[in-house]
Amino acid sequence: MPSTPNADESVVTQRIHAFVEAAGMGSPLGSFVQACAAFRAGLDRFEGARDFHYFAGEENTRLELKVSALPSATFGFAAAGRLVAIACETFQDLRARLPEGTLTRDTPLFMALPDPLDLGMEVSPELDRNEARRLESLGRRVLSVTFENLGWPWPGGPWHFFGGGHVGFARALQSAGAWMAGSARRGCVVASVDSLLDAGLLETLLFQQRVKTEEQPVGFTPGEAGVALLLRVPGRAPADLPKGRPLVEAVSLGQASAEAPGDARMMASCVRALRPFLPGEAGEPFWVSDHNGEELRAMEWGMLQTLLKAEPPHWASFEAWYTATGFGETGVASGALGVCLGARALERLYAPAQAGIILSTDENGERAAVLLASTAT
Repeated sequence: MPSTPNADESVVTQRIHAFVEAAGMGSPLGSFVQACAAFRAGLDRFEGARDFHYFAGEENTRLELKVSALPSATFGFAAAGRLVAIACETFQDLRARLPEGTLTRDTPLFMALPDPLDLGMEVSPELDRNEARRLESLGRRVLSVTFENLGWPWPGGPWHFFGGGHVGFARALQSAGAWMAGSARRGCVVASVDSLLDAGLLETLLFQQRVKTEEQPVGFTPGEAGVALLLRVPGRAPADLPKGRPLVEAVSLGQASAEAPGDARMMASCVRALRPFLPGEAGEPFWVSDHNGEELRAMEWGMLQTLLKAEPPHWASFEAWYTATGFGETGVASGALGVCLGARALERLYAPAQAGIILSTDENGERAAVLLASTAT
């Protein structure tokens, strides 16, 4: 099914209908299986940054900043080097879960990344004016060094790169779905990597009063993570859909008005666009949100519940998980983490419903929602 505009405020919806064949993760809580189990247990690794302090108060006291970092892999790295370290952990975990020969030259990679300018990286004047080329340059650099470090020449097909902040993974997923819908080859890798722990970026976030500190209780804990998913579209026969493998059913994206911060109407439109793809017996979905402790995100999450409770099918429970409670604020990687948590819960049968919706909100006004469904029955 191609991408189609939804009548509700021009939301674009892409059907995916692909099962998660394998997943890899590099995160503060460990690899894919370990991290999902730790998150379910309510664990985190929030601790003082080893290589960053800030100064506050009239006496300019040197204070520790709580962050959520990979235990050791990223220590001492910055900018692109930090992304490489996370990507190495991520793709090493994915490779360990793949039988030999799973990836072929026809298996493309769709990857979401932060904008190099957001990481404070110096770029040429030409790249400074071209976001797509900046992402391409950074992405190729990160992946080339990653696979070289792993001693793993990439066995798959071409690389495609996407930005977009929190909705970056949804953008990559949308493009991957369009490719699978129009290709005889039915599998691809969709990935994302990001870190908010560079010193320059942390200074900016502190100046903007977005980071949670002792003096600023409303805000987020900066984090970092990487995710890589191997998705495969099943064949036409019912037996081609493996039981127990979670399905990524659809993704919807929309652009909210820049003049309406905290307004949930566009996010509600994205959710409505997914309703036709909900399994008939799914009932109310569970939710995974990128709400990170900031006030505007809290307002949007509350307004979304109010809007959806007031209209058919009158969802009421809104049982939700928040990726930031276990991993911190992970930027571009937040949506990918949400998909991992939801998919693992469906696979292991501890999800509170047979379908889940992953929500992503970006500061530029873009909104995204991803629908997951169970194949356990």
